[in-house]
Amino acid sequence: MAADKDRIILLDALRGLGVLGILLCNAPGFAFPMELSDSVRTWPFGTGPETMSVWLVTQWLFQRKFVALFSMLFGISMFLVGGEKGAEGRGGLLYRRLGWLAVFGIVHGFAIWWGDVLLSYALAGLAVTQARSWPARKLLATGIGLWVVFSLVTGAALVLLTLVPSASTGPEAAAEAARAATAIAAYRGGFLQSLAANVADRLEMLPYEVLVFLQTAGLMMVGLGAYKTGVFTGAASMRTYGVLIAIGLGALALVGWPYFAFVLGGMGERDLRLAEGLQIATAPLTTLAYVGLMALAARSAGFWRKIPAVLAPVGQMAFTNYIAQSLVMTAIFYGGRGLGLYARLDRPALALIVVALWIVQVLWSRWWLARFSMGPLEWVWRRLYRGATRLRRA
Repeated sequence: MAADKDRIILLDALRGLGVLGILLCNAPGFAFPMELSDSVRTWPFGTGPETMSVWLVTQWLFQRKFVALFSMLFGISMFLVGGEKGAEGRGGLLYRRLGWLAVFGIVHGFAIWWGDVLLSYALAGLAVTQARSWPARKLLATGIGLWVVFSLVTGAALVLLTLVPSASTGPEAAAEAARAATAIAAYRGGFLQSLAANVADRLEMLPYEVLVFLQTAGLMMVGLGAYKTGVFTGAASMRTYGVLIAIGLGALALVGWPYFAFVLGGMGERDLRLAEGLQIATAPLTTLAYVGLMALAARSAGFWRKIPAVLAPVGQMAFTNYIAQSLVMTAIFYGGRGLGLYARLDRPALALIVVALWIVQVLWSRWWLARFSMGPLEWVWRRLYRGATRLRRA
């Protein structure tokens, strides 16, 4: 894959894979309060086989892997915008780009959906901008170091949770159930009620931005370092991709062991915490395995090459598709915005909605980019930080 066109297609395909994969992980957060969205024991629809199958697939194969991919790709984008050197690229263009992204993130997080990641990317990007010219080895070492710190802190928190008895009954459980019921009532209410509930949840998430900063900045550096070695351009050797795939799939198997033990062996608290800890620590390894598989698909000459070709338009307008997901999902679930189905659908139904939206975004992105040079929100963002930009194709 020596051609620049192929390399751009690979990056766009990975962005498309990332933005679609993130939706499956985010779906419960659109449809349920934070107390319930990732829960198993307190899930309102029980633990039937269909429900637990969707939960297991999401946690094992998707959770954290695709947000890690998106973070890595954002680190690469900061290198590509404005070039490696130059005052305009480093001190002007990029800072304006990140500043407007922060504005989009604030609006998205408070007015649309509390689970916004754009503000985190903008804040981490401001720090990582200073490291754009670092060599690949330094980027990888620093990024891995930040990820290790993040994993140790969150892992320690999981260990402490394991030592505390589960509050499945008693006053704590009753208080949590009451908070969830209050949130459900608010999100099912009118527009202003659901908006106020969303603002409250967003404010509750803000103190965690320090941890998110460590996670995101580390992954951006790992992504940029891997890009400079050729991993994200398709220029790395077959052996490199083979090693990444083997390590990543091995990590996936390691994470799968406690998850399957949890589901099949009585849902023990220690199995769940072990699975979550391993998931946090190894997610970037599995992400890089997915990158390797996509790079090999892009190199192939047959059916597999169609996969990145289908995903590339979705990734080329990933910003638009990410915000569109929030608009569609909140229109389905929030009161005062559309259908008001908040806390009314089980995980299999959520998965069907996600798959339907995947299909729509693949077709929509292809249709739009046949007529325009970039997505509508990409165009607005580019105009804000760079100036006049042509949208319609010549």
